Amino acid sequence: MGNGQAGSASSKDYFTKIWNSSFIRIICYAFLCQFTMAITNTVLPLYVINGLGMSAADSGLLGTFFTIGSVCCRFFAGYITDRFGRRTTLMLGGTIVGLSLFFLGFSRTMVMLLVFKTVQGIGNALNSTASNATASEVLPRDKVGQGIGYYSLHQNITGALAPTLCLALMGIGAASSGSQNYQLPLVIGGFMGIAAALVGGSLNYEKKIREIDPSFHREKPQGVHISDFIEIRALVPALMMMFTSFASGAGTYMIVFATQYQFKTVGIYYIIDAIVGVSVRFAFGSKFDALKPRNVALIAIALNVTSYLLMGFTLSEWAFVLSAFLFGAFNAMLAPTFNAMAMKMVPESRSGAASSTYWLGFDIGMAIGMTVFGAIIDAAGFKGAFLTAGGFMVIFAILVAILLRKTVPLREMTNPEE
Repeated sequence: MGNGQAGSASSKDYFTKIWNSSFIRIICYAFLCQFTMAITNTVLPLYVINGLGMSAADSGLLGTFFTIGSVCCRFFAGYITDRFGRRTTLMLGGTIVGLSLFFLGFSRTMVMLLVFKTVQGIGNALNSTASNATASEVLPRDKVGQGIGYYSLHQNITGALAPTLCLALMGIGAASSGSQNYQLPLVIGGFMGIAAALVGGSLNYEKKIREIDPSFHREKPQGVHISDFIEIRALVPALMMMFTSFASGAGTYMIVFATQYQFKTVGIYYIIDAIVGVSVRFAFGSKFDALKPRNVALIAIALNVTSYLLMGFTLSEWAFVLSAFLFGAFNAMLAPTFNAMAMKMVPESRSGAASSTYWLGFDIGMAIGMTVFGAIIDAAGFKGAFLTAGGFMVIFAILVAILLRKTVPLREMTNPEE
């Protein structure tokens, strides 16, 4: 698996530096789309629990329905990306997400929230699949792992900014109305989705490649085959990501936990998480490429287990803040590693299908995780949820040690020949 001997890179190295204009734009696109996700992840659990008076398990249903939409579309997202092009899919995904947030902002019942969370899932499947494939293609072939690590930082940054921004926006008009303004951040998120679609429309890097190399041609799927929807060679990284995102389902309730315990460091938590994630990636990104994915994953999992156990055993604010450091490093190490593996183990013409397969694993794990940990919180409290997540990650570490024992460093992996 990924032994680096499958063949040479499948195309010429059209991009000679990581921070080229196409890569910067796809990061901006991913940032805007992820911001819409971070907004809904912050606002909707609080709205369902505090605004509608429902349970954490009910809040978890939002993640379940989001994933139903995402998974159903994910099977086709890779095909659409490879068949109709990255630019078209980027614009379509951004538009759908933007419109879904507008409607979420005006939804007043749980049924309507579930409907438009499903629609958001469809848009997310399209934009994340296409942006991930695009990012891998506009990077120098020998720096894909490092570049994907930088690309993945949009999750850390939006995770830091969105909660603080949302809490501030929800406070606007709260004193006079007597309730939080849940609508405003969702409507602003809708505009971000539309802005993302415009940025996606500006990406036309394939035209530039043809100017350099008139012979450039990407093979498109012909007909409909099961391989158009699932890339077998990306299944192991996708499976790894599924287990990772399952445990992260407990982390999605972090803001609910902090507000329930009346911690004063909610905003600081997410800022620390982002700063640590960015620092780790820029300081050690190229070094991670020289290590075996198994070793990077095991170090990251050890940090994650420590954070969950500290939270579970103490339920204290100091552990909450410390966990921000640990989660930041964990997120900067693990997800980019699995993502880069998935993209480097396939030909470039299959990058859409590989991206779809990878994110399918993420979607399934997150949906199950949010639902399961929501139920655990209702039954056993946050202590039970955090300790369960920590124990699960210990088991996951054993699985990683076994399944990734033969992998070579990311730098030595090469795309198979077409």
